[in-house]
Amino acid sequence: MARTQRTTGLRSGPHVPPEQAALGCREVTKTFGAITAVDGVSIGIDDGEWVSIVGPNGAGKTTLLNVLNGFYQPDRTDDSEAGRIFLDGEDVTDAKTHERARAGLGRTFQGLELYEEEDVLENIMSIRAVREQPGLLSALAYFRSGRQLEAENMSRVEEIIDYLELWEHRHSTVASLPLGIQRRVDLARTLALEPDVVLLDEAMSGLTYDEKYDMFRFLADLNEQKGLTMVMIEHDLEVVTDVSERMIVLNQGAVIARGDPDAVVADPEVRRIYTGVE
Repeated sequence: MARTQRTTGLRSGPHVPPEQAALGCREVTKTFGAITAVDGVSIGIDDGEWVSIVGPNGAGKTTLLNVLNGFYQPDRTDDSEAGRIFLDGEDVTDAKTHERARAGLGRTFQGLELYEEEDVLENIMSIRAVREQPGLLSALAYFRSGRQLEAENMSRVEEIIDYLELWEHRHSTVASLPLGIQRRVDLARTLALEPDVVLLDEAMSGLTYDEKYDMFRFLADLNEQKGLTMVMIEHDLEVVTDVSERMIVLNQGAVIARGDPDAVVADPEVRRIYTGVE
């Protein structure tokens, strides 16, 4: 997908039209009872772009990611054009989470969703079933093809293990590993889906300086060398301004600023709400 022309201005509309974006949403709202967690958010993430979504606790960041990857459905309104989700230009609003994953949308989690008693290899192999798995009749009729698919999956998983430098841990149970390695395993599971767009929900949370450096090194290579589109939630503003092409700031579920990270951080409203500086 060619990069799309962006608009300008900290509080203007989405920089990339959602329906033309690698990942986009139009006027998405998500309420839980009387609480509005996401309030009329429109975003467009360009192909190959690295965008960070920031904001204070309770701003709606993780809820927005949950809507984008299908864990939550956006609220329905009388406006048929509102509440729509787009992936690579296709409307995926009604697609289930696993269907979006197969279409190229990956996700890591702040609270790690790993099989702690299984080893690293088994954790990563298990996710391949989400991407592709032969039906029962197909497997019975074409046993050789099924075995070939399993071999191909194993080969791909071994490549990911090597790429993320997890080789020495491949047969270690996840529960026995430090947090930094567990977060790498979570990223490995996401890469096993062979995504085009990756949602990163505080992928560096709880990590030491050295572990953050390692994670940044892998993510930067995935973005710059392999062209993956990155959408990252992160509280560390130093990390955000170093790695992001654009920043989107949420407060009380709504976008209050977007654009170049340095310009956004300098915005008085962002400083007041996000950093606590008047």
